[in-house]
Amino acid sequence: MTMRNIYKSGIFFCCFLFSFFGNAQQTNSQYFIENSPTRNYLNPSFQFTGSFYFGLPVLGNMMMDAGNNSVTLKDLIYKQNNQTIFFYNPTGNKLNFYNALAPTTILNTDFQLNLIDFGFKTGNSCWNFSVTEKLNGYASIPQDLMKLALFGTPDLNSNYFNLKNTGIDLSLYTEAGLGYSRKINDRLTIGGKLKFLYGTANVSDKNENIDVNASVNQWTINGKGNLNTAGPVLVQIGNHFESLSFIAPTKWTDWLKPSGLGAGMDLGLTFKPVNELTLSAAVTDLGFIHWATNVQNVAYSTNFTFNGFGNINPITNSVDLSKSADSVLILLKNSLTTNKTTVAYTTNTTAKLNVGAEYGFLKNKLSVGVLSRTTKRVDFYSEELTASLNGRPTEWLNMSLSYSFYDGKMSNIGAGIGLRTGVIHWLLSADYIPLNYTTLPLNALNINLPSFTAPIPYTAKKLNFSLGINFVFGYRKDADKDGVVDRLDKCPNTPFGVIVDKKGCPVDTDGDGVPDYLDKCPKTPPAAYSTIDQDGCPKDTDGDGVPDYLDKCPDTSKEARGHVDKKGCPLDTDGDGVPDYLDKCPNTPKAAYGHVDKNGCPIDTDGDGIPDYLDKCPTVPGVISNNGCPEEKKVPLSVTSVVPEVKKVVPAEVKNELKTLFQKALQGIQFASGSDLIIGKSFVILNQIAGVMIANPGFVIEVRGFTDNVGNPLSNKILSERRANAVRKYLVKKGVEISRITTTGFGDTLPLESNKTANGRAINRRVEFIVSYEEIILK
Repeated sequence: MTMRNIYKSGIFFCCFLFSFFGNAQQTNSQYFIENSPTRNYLNPSFQFTGSFYFGLPVLGNMMMDAGNNSVTLKDLIYKQNNQTIFFYNPTGNKLNFYNALAPTTILNTDFQLNLIDFGFKTGNSCWNFSVTEKLNGYASIPQDLMKLALFGTPDLNSNYFNLKNTGIDLSLYTEAGLGYSRKINDRLTIGGKLKFLYGTANVSDKNENIDVNASVNQWTINGKGNLNTAGPVLVQIGNHFESLSFIAPTKWTDWLKPSGLGAGMDLGLTFKPVNELTLSAAVTDLGFIHWATNVQNVAYSTNFTFNGFGNINPITNSVDLSKSADSVLILLKNSLTTNKTTVAYTTNTTAKLNVGAEYGFLKNKLSVGVLSRTTKRVDFYSEELTASLNGRPTEWLNMSLSYSFYDGKMSNIGAGIGLRTGVIHWLLSADYIPLNYTTLPLNALNINLPSFTAPIPYTAKKLNFSLGINFVFGYRKDADKDGVVDRLDKCPNTPFGVIVDKKGCPVDTDGDGVPDYLDKCPKTPPAAYSTIDQDGCPKDTDGDGVPDYLDKCPDTSKEARGHVDKKGCPLDTDGDGVPDYLDKCPNTPKAAYGHVDKNGCPIDTDGDGIPDYLDKCPTVPGVISNNGCPEEKKVPLSVTSVVPEVKKVVPAEVKNELKTLFQKALQGIQFASGSDLIIGKSFVILNQIAGVMIANPGFVIEVRGFTDNVGNPLSNKILSERRANAVRKYLVKKGVEISRITTTGFGDTLPLESNKTANGRAINRRVEFIVSYEEIILK
């Protein structure tokens, strides 16, 4: 066989192998099968049922799969004119095959076989230990490589092919893991697994670039990359990759020695935001292996140019072209330069991210679930979304029916079943169950193959399955699925998802007799236990917002709602005995207490506009200037009397003398709040003013009274007049003639300071003096 034919057959054999490579080391259909004891491989927070389980060696937890991200068997082999042919047959449709390819076809292989697997439960915690043999890796084939193999170089001037993504990474190793999960509370469970990785063999490479430019006259190939191998067998590679040989160890014990050591971990959690909904997330197979035994590192590069075809059409399938192609491959091989070393290197395991959500119905006997899985392999990521319908009619039977979307494309249905028969638990699941098969006579592909017709999945890109046979002991029947076995459950019919105590009864945190899952007021104090409703909330019979056990006024009217104090009684802000919701005069002063009507306003019996509590003559209409009493009539002068002309002046020498005194009076004469009672410390200044007035009989003063803004304006006006009159009475009592003193009340209309502070209000409660000199001239 010529080198060209070897090259061509090798590429197409890789295509045929698509159907024998796996995608991921798990079956998604197992994720929601709750009675599976080995579900913790998918999420380490998942806890198993029973007290102890033990997996059969090899069969306890075996997982394998096959598939690719590009083509199906139907794209590779099909019948034409009653003959079974490969797509690259001269009469086959190579273009359809090429169009079915992804930009980079990823062939993944994963296989898991358990050697030891057991776990046990202690209280809210689960422990498990496992020793597992694993094979995982990938091969990548760029679409341009298949284009070159299928169509050659059809353009005369230029054909460019980018083959950088051609590569492989394959590892065989043993994993020993110790896992732990703990139920933190009835909502949250966390778990993790620490792993020791015992590497057996690895082969991996990565290209920096491989570029092919071809025309009818010239081919150029530039490439650079690295190839690494490690294992119990020493691999020897020719300087131009022209040969490959293996040197096996001489001692059988050398086969057992590790070629590399590493570590890994799994992390996961489960959370129930509400009783029916379960959210879960996990990162698994996050780890590395450091390879150090029988290591071979080959750095390779080529910079090759070929000018030997002349004007021969490379598509022509002639003998001369085949010989020329063989010559090209030989020249290409000889152009490779390599640099070999034995330096230890590190590879990563295939990490996966699982994110799931499940909603249960009918006490979780039926549920719907969604699982998102992301897989990372070196520089390549794959995404898969699986929706499932899950049934759990009994504790001994769990089922799952799923449908997957892989890398954005629809895939086949999947199914899983977890069956318990006595102490033996059986698990079987698959994600890509083929629905279409075809019979394939192997000798039709190659006469050297046996004459055997095999049923083969025809339209599936992938196949996988998991098998588990485990012994489960201490299985505890729990009909209401509250976590408490029936024989200990004092409340055997608890609704699904309800948090229970160790007796299986719904938790009642506040002890009010209403379980938490029904309690809308979960922190009810003991004092309210006798007055709670069916929702666990203290009753509020009158609806005023104050519960009955605190309400001192339990019959508050509807009108008063929103206007009650913390004891449930109607507010009376001004303290006049009329509640705020009825009070039309909400700022009644204390002096008016006992003198208000049903609307909370001061009573005015005689209707003269002066409330009774300020009216000195409450039954007789009067005037403000006379404290509510009738106005005093002045006796008129007789017609024959001489009417003097009064002229008021303030001599300059008097102004400076009185300025300081009356300024002190402004600040020094003060009154009790809401009253005309002069505070005792004001008498000193008033006595001084009285002395000045007596010593200067020609002086006339006007006393002006002021208040702060506490109370209503009318009351303040009256109060200011009373204060001015109180000063006049005091001065008259000290010997000043009453005819020389007039009074005026201004209420709260002319404040000196802000009424927002206590100090400002005190200053505004004042009197002022206006002094004039009276000169009488007779006409």
